[in-house]
Amino acid sequence: MLRVVREHAAAFPQGVDRTRILLSLESGARLELEFTGHAGTEPATEEEGHVCLFHDLEALAFQAFSSIDDLDLAASAKAAAQSLLEQFPNDVKFTSGRRSIERQASAMAPNVVKNRNWIEQTYKASPQRTALQKWVDDHPAATTAATIAAGLESVMKSWTEAQQRNFSRHITGDAFDVQPVAGAQGEKIKQALAKLPKLNWHTFQEGGLEIWHAQFDT
Repeated sequence: MLRVVREHAAAFPQGVDRTRILLSLESGARLELEFTGHAGTEPATEEEGHVCLFHDLEALAFQAFSSIDDLDLAASAKAAAQSLLEQFPNDVKFTSGRRSIERQASAMAPNVVKNRNWIEQTYKASPQRTALQKWVDDHPAATTAATIAAGLESVMKSWTEAQQRNFSRHITGDAFDVQPVAGAQGEKIKQALAKLPKLNWHTFQEGGLEIWHAQFDT
């Protein structure tokens, strides 16, 4: 991770005191890292073969769900997650639950950097999808993940809770993602996921990636 920061120094300018990095793994899992430190710091000296990129690093947090409570799900989704975990306690690992609008925008932005039509190609047709894709189309100069995330967030902040749910049930806590599992056990989990109570929709592919997603009615 520190090498990523060194090799992309332009993304970490002086004067910035908080940086969030979202990694999308080949498995479909996501890892979110947040660095917080004093602005204007310089790289530290290398000691014993290790490099500390910032002095006075105050916090390093990453998204890791050790329990269902960490997912912050609404009632129906939480009950479904508990059911799935009870059936497969040694195999099911949740990679995403409720997301704030800020985190939702941050999760989408790197994909838009790679493919300007990613929103249109990934989400179901809705006025909300149209509004987000229009923002991308209307701002061709927005090419960095940070700029795109800010723009998408500005659009989503104007939505009602019903509109948020219509676009992504992650925002309202009515959806979760599960880390894909290979082989016969993975097939059993897929079948069980498809039978969860109050399931609204599920998929095992999103935007060309293997992502096991389930969303629920309230």
